[in-house]
Amino acid sequence: MASTLIDLSPQDVQTQMKAGQAIVVDVREPAEYEDERVPGALLLPLSLFNASQFPTLSGTRIILMCGVGQRSAAAAEKLFAAGHETAYHLKGGLQAWKDADLITQIY
Repeated sequence: MASTLIDLSPQDVQTQMKAGQAIVVDVREPAEYEDERVPGALLLPLSLFNASQFPTLSGTRIILMCGVGQRSAAAAEKLFAAGHETAYHLKGGLQAWKDADLITQIY
C-alpha cells in the first residue's frame, strides 16, 4: 500500500488543535524549540526520532512540524519506512505558521 503525506495549512492545524483533534510534534532541536514554538507543540527532535516507537492515537491526528517543512518531511519518511501508512504535516512549518499571523510562544 502506498504511503500518504497529508499537508495541512497552519489554519487547519490550529483549528484541529483547538478542537482537541490533533497534537503537533515539533521535530526541531531543543534550542530551536526553546526559542519559539507553536503553542502546545510537543518536542521530539529528528535526531532522536524513532519511528518504530512513534505513537498512534485513536481519534487524534499527530501532525509533524519543523522550521520550514524539510525535517518534518524527513520524519514522515522515517514513519513510512517503519510501516506507517499516513503522516500529517504542517506545510511550511513554523515559518508558515508565523506568515499566517498565528501566535507563537517566544521565550
